[in-house]
Amino acid sequence: KQWYQRRVRGEMDYLNDDIFEGLSKEEIEQLNSELCDDLLPAADRVKYHIDKKGQNVIDKAALSKWMEEAAVASQIGTDYIPYVKETKGKKFVKVEEEKEKTVYDDEFEKLLAEAEGVGGDITGDDIDALADILGANSLLGSVDVTSCSRPGKETGLKSPPPAKPVKVVDPVDMEEVNEIDVDATVEQLKSNDSSITHCIFNNVPLDREIVDSITSAMMRNTSVKKLEMCNCGIIDDSIEGFITLLKSNSTLESLSLETNKISGKFLKQLVLGLETNETLKELRIANQYFTTGVGDEMAISKALEKNHSLVKFSLNWKNGGSRNTADRWIMRNNDIARKKRQGLL
Repeated sequence: KQWYQRRVRGEMDYLNDDIFEGLSKEEIEQLNSELCDDLLPAADRVKYHIDKKGQNVIDKAALSKWMEEAAVASQIGTDYIPYVKETKGKKFVKVEEEKEKTVYDDEFEKLLAEAEGVGGDITGDDIDALADILGANSLLGSVDVTSCSRPGKETGLKSPPPAKPVKVVDPVDMEEVNEIDVDATVEQLKSNDSSITHCIFNNVPLDREIVDSITSAMMRNTSVKKLEMCNCGIIDDSIEGFITLLKSNSTLESLSLETNKISGKFLKQLVLGLETNETLKELRIANQYFTTGVGDEMAISKALEKNHSLVKFSLNWKNGGSRNTADRWIMRNNDIARKKRQGLL
């Protein structure tokens, strides 16, 4: 017992065979039953062991077959109670609502009874004639009359929904055929024709040479105030001409380059070119083939701070912070334009 207490305290880490010398078999078994070693498996730590040998393996298929045969051969006893499905509570019985009769219904039935008393076959035209005499309200039952007085309840007539103001927006047809003569228009731009103030090249595929010719002609043009080149297939290589155009032209007020193939890097350079421009009021560069990165959007919103003439700007923003910053500068420019119109600046 003292040895076991010392071992529990950790003073002895192993068993000494000399301890078991002089002990009988019964004493060793008694000692083994009192000792408990956590390192031994659970089966070895159990005091009671069964020495009985295992029986034969049970044939599950044969046992199942026997149970089926016994169930079929068994007979129902006198105490057998058949199963009946029951539900808690009372059975729900739908109460049919009685249709209330109106004054018109009573009068209609009275006339109909008088007509039947006279004799003869009553046709549908006769009933319609009686309905016309009584008025259109007699054609409505009590439920329908209630629905008319309280629209939206049960069935019958319903009041129309309240009218809501809808802002009518003219849809932009990107497949509309543009019959503009590109070569003739470019020549008019080069000659600074004063009859052209709004130039539209939308939905006309333009190669790089034509785009460069247009931007080169617009650099010295003093008549065109609005230039639209949406869905023209403009690529990054042609943006340098637009940047030079914005820096040199002092007449153009609106430029639309939507639905093209301009990347965010060159859109940023285009907006940076507005730093010295004081006449452009509208710039539309949304719906490009390439997605604008967050870094480019932040640079675009920061570049708008240095421009004080732009009052309309469109871009498919992905970053909410950049969009809010850009909106703040556009609102500032609108406030400046308002003060100039009122003569406050």
